[in-house]
Amino acid sequence: MTVSVIASARAAEAEGRLARYNIRIDMKEAYIGGICMIRDDESLITASVINEFGVSMMTLSHDKAKDKTKIVNCIKQLRNPMIRKVLKQDFQIIFSEYQKQDPSSRNRIEYTNIKHRITYNLIPF
Repeated sequence: MTVSVIASARAAEAEGRLARYNIRIDMKEAYIGGICMIRDDESLITASVINEFGVSMMTLSHDKAKDKTKIVNCIKQLRNPMIRKVLKQDFQIIFSEYQKQDPSSRNRIEYTNIKHRITYNLIPF
């Protein structure tokens, strides 16, 4: 089972459908850092943010046809409705920037939510 998961992840990466980023989300009094893995299928983009300890911080999905982003799951500290709304809106913009990039040469994605003073930095590796 593990071998097939690893093989499908490598195949997706070879086809340009899997991108890995170092992510840092800076807020007023805290930050979230770790790895963001983005899987790009024909109709859906799925992203998982995993911290330095391997704990999944949040999983998001973006429906390309409907141009809608939703938070699939997140840690307890991010479950506040206002926080979820801001994250969803911000990742909507990040996914839009991600889709504009050429799959063979991923670039850094930076976005700042000025109103809430949140900065998102995604650096490919």
